[in-house]
Amino acid sequence: MASSNDQTIAAFRADQGVAGPPWEGKTLILLHHIGRRSGKEFVTPSA
Repeated sequence: MASSNDQTIAAFRADQGVAGPPWEGKTLILLHHIGRRSGKEFVTPSA
């Protein structure tokens, strides 16, 4: 099961950067970062 962040990211990318509900009408960015200990890449939507 995908998390709400995963669903938001997928919808944002599929709609060429247009955010849908509940982000509709707000500026949304996708923050890419690397975990300090794990070294894994993470992507987090932020308004």
